[in-house]
Order: sequence, then structure tokens, then C-alpha cells
Amino acid sequence: MQNATMRGALGVTATAMALVMGWSADALAQKVLRLGHDQVTAHTYQHTTEYFAERVKELSNGELEVQIFPGATLGTETSMLQEVISGNLDMSVSTTANASSFVPSFGMLSVSYLFSDGDHFKRTLLDEGFTAELDALIEAQDPGFIRVASITPGARSVYNIFGPVEALDDIEGKKMRVMASPVESKVWGQLGTLPVAIPFGDVYTGMQTGLVEAAENSPGSYVLNKHYEVAPYFSLTEHQWPVSLIFMGDTSWEGLSEAEREVILQAGRDTAAFGVDDAINGDNALLEEMASKYGVTVNRLDTAPFVDQLAALQDETAAELGTEALLARVRELR
Repeated sequence: MQNATMRGALGVTATAMALVMGWSADALAQKVLRLGHDQVTAHTYQHTTEYFAERVKELSNGELEVQIFPGATLGTETSMLQEVISGNLDMSVSTTANASSFVPSFGMLSVSYLFSDGDHFKRTLLDEGFTAELDALIEAQDPGFIRVASITPGARSVYNIFGPVEALDDIEGKKMRVMASPVESKVWGQLGTLPVAIPFGDVYTGMQTGLVEAAENSPGSYVLNKHYEVAPYFSLTEHQWPVSLIFMGDTSWEGLSEAEREVILQAGRDTAAFGVDDAINGDNALLEEMASKYGVTVNRLDTAPFVDQLAALQDETAAELGTEALLARVRELR
């Protein structure tokens, strides 16, 4: 993923850190950390966690190794987080929507149209003030895990089995799959759909059986999981730039030395920019291929009615969840 120049530079940085921290130059991995996510290996989650794992290895001079378990082999996002809390899994990736089962204030990030565009989203995700607010929300809840990196699966749009979405009327009364967050259900209920919360892995069969008629996700998640086979209409609402986090359990964190903890956190900081760029570039390429390769009907639409319908929900949700400072910081960075 990196060219020879970047790899060389990173190697120098890693060696320097190793010497400062007293690690030997020929050290072998002494600790192995397991990290799970629920997407296929072609997805940006895999690219991004591989980058994270590489940075951990480089910065620790090989003394720390991160092993990645993709494709929900270790469970759903919610069940993996439970394993992280219990100490049976070191790290996992989850959207803040699914993690809101453990940190309810994360529901703020499920409100649609918080971010103006990809540039605003990236600026926010890399902002120390924003990430400090996220960490404060976790600390206040004390769920048994911490945040070690902020990433994204890409902007989410609507796809369905019945036809292009061009107006709010087109989704009214439709059974919409939503993530496991009360705010997600509130958003889609306010837009006129009938929200149905099911795990991501059940969406394909849910479309087949009629359990759900529509869903929303990034182009990467849609194409790489072959949802176009059952839902060939993709409408670019781009209603949400989801924040996903790499979480580490308190048990695993407490088992690290101070030097190892700094490696994990530095690798996480380095990973954020890579992750956003990888998601955006990958999704842009897929959008161009959808129609020609997969027969998908892709349409752009005027999202102003959607924005208007949800305009009051941002402040209402912030007041309910006590996340006014988080919302203010997002708006300051526009």
C-alpha cells in the first residue's frame, strides 16, 4: 500500500522509536493482538486495519503484532465489542451506531447530514478537539473499552429492491434496514420509512425474503457484499459520513507497557487520514463501475428535502444525549 520511499521513511521512524524505547533492532513479536471486523477483505476496513497493523509492527520494531480477522468470522460488530469488553478479543472495528449500544451518546453521530462533504468529514476526524470529545464520551460511560483509531467505511446512501429514490415519497412506508441505534431508527422513521434493525450480515437474505425492502450503506459495502444482486437500485443520498472506531478492551490495554500503549495510539493517529482517503477513493471507483459491471441503476437526487426534514433533529439529539460540545465542534470545522 505504501511505495518504497514511504516504507523506508517509516522504517527509519520505527527504528528510532525502538532505540528510544529500548527495543532491540532484531526483536521478534512478543505480543500478538487479535482484531476483528465484519467486512470482506476487499473492503476499506481490511485495507485500513492492515495499515494500522503495519504501523504497529514498524513502530514497535516487530515486538507487537496485530492479527486481523475479517468477514465477521469472530461475530457481528456488537458481539465482537462484547468480546472486547470481556477480554476474549483485543480489538474490533465498529461504527459508532452499533457501538451506541454500549455508549448511548454515540447516537449523535447517527444523525444525518452532520458533515457537509468528504473534506469536512476528514477535517473533523483528524481534529484533536473532536477526538477528545469522543474519548470523553467513552470515559464518562466507562464501557470497558477505549478508542485507539478513528476511521470510516465511506459515505452511506440508500439502495433498494423497488426503484430509484428521487423524493421522500419514494421511501415512505418502505421497510428500511437500520443499524442497531435508537437514533438510526428515529432518523429513518422521521423520513417516513419503517425501520427494521437487523445485523449487516442478514441484509442480503433480508432483501430476498422481503424482511426489508431498502437499506443504506457505502458503495464499498454494497458492491463487495454483492447486495446489488438483490437490490439493484442505488440512490446517492450521502446522508451520513459514518465514524467507525477501532476499539481496544480495557483488559488488553492494561496488559500493555507504557511504550506499547504509545505505539498503539500513534499507529491509530497515523491510520485516520489513510482510512478516510482509502474509503473515498475506493467508493468513487466503485460508483463508476456499478452500472457497467453490475447493472446497477445509480441516480443522484436533490437531497434538500431530506436535509429539511431532519434539520431540527441534530440539536434535539444533542440536547437529549448531552453531546452539545461534540456537535458544536463538528459545526466549527465546516
